[in-house]
Amino acid sequence: MKYILLTATCWLACFFVNAQNFQVKDLGNAVGKWEGKLTYLDYTSGKPYSMLANITVSLTHDNKGFITSYEYPKEPHENSKDTTFVVGKLFGKDNIVEFKNVSNGGFTFITEIDGEDGNENKKAILRHTYKLNLNTFSIMKEVKFLGGKEWIKRNEYLLNKIAN
Repeated sequence: MKYILLTATCWLACFFVNAQNFQVKDLGNAVGKWEGKLTYLDYTSGKPYSMLANITVSLTHDNKGFITSYEYPKEPHENSKDTTFVVGKLFGKDNIVEFKNVSNGGFTFITEIDGEDGNENKKAILRHTYKLNLNTFSIMKEVKFLGGKEWIKRNEYLLNKIAN
C-alpha cells in the first residue's frame, strides 16, 4: 500500500512540475506569419477538402497568451481571430497532455478536451497536435467519438513561415 501511495505521489508531482514548467515562452517560436493550406474531412461526403490558409500568431499585450488570426484567401467570410492563454496545465480550456521541445527551437505540443463534433454534434474527445520545426508549423485536430476506439483526423493546417 505504501508503495502504491508513493508511486502515485511521485507521478502526480512529476506531472505538476511539468505542467508548471510550461510557459508562453515555450511556444514563442510560433509567433509570426504562416501560409499554407487547411485540409479537413467533410463529414457529409467523407472526402478531404483543401483550401488556402494563412495564420498569424502574436502575443497578447501582457505576454500571457496568443492571438491567432486565421485567414482564408478564397473564403474570407470564414476568417477569424482567437485569443488563447496558458494557465497552469491548460492551453485555453484544453488540457496539456504532452509538450516536448525539439531541436532548432521547435516543439511538439498536444492538448485534449471533451467536446462535440460531427454533423450530429456527437460527444467526443478533441485532440490538437501542434508541431513546429524551423520554418514549418502544423496544427492537427483529431476526434475520437464517445465509445469509439479510433482517432479520426478532422483537419490539419500545413504551413510555412513567411515573416515574424
